[in-house]
Amino acid sequence: MAAIRRAASGEPVIADSMTGKLVAQFRAQTTAPAAPAAPAEREKLTPREREIVACLARGESNKEIARRLDLAESTVKIHIQSVLRKLNLSSRVQVAVYAVEHGLADHRD
Repeated sequence: MAAIRRAASGEPVIADSMTGKLVAQFRAQTTAPAAPAAPAEREKLTPREREIVACLARGESNKEIARRLDLAESTVKIHIQSVLRKLNLSSRVQVAVYAVEHGLADHRD
């Protein structure tokens, strides 16, 4: 029921079992690897943005991130947009892959 509610509210719904498959497929479909963000770009992330990146890597929705970090869902969306811009990425999946590849997936502040 929770997944149906999330889908009805416009949030993406991805089963935990599918996250790894999606990441693998995303990697396989990338014909020319995108230039990874330079360390200087990664250092531009605020501690809060790094927390959000870790949550994205765990496959959490905006609503789940907002609850975990005691933020408004709209604030989470703003942080995600900032992360996308700073790391020159275009999707949540790319952020999740970046987090795993750069050791940000287990970030805890």
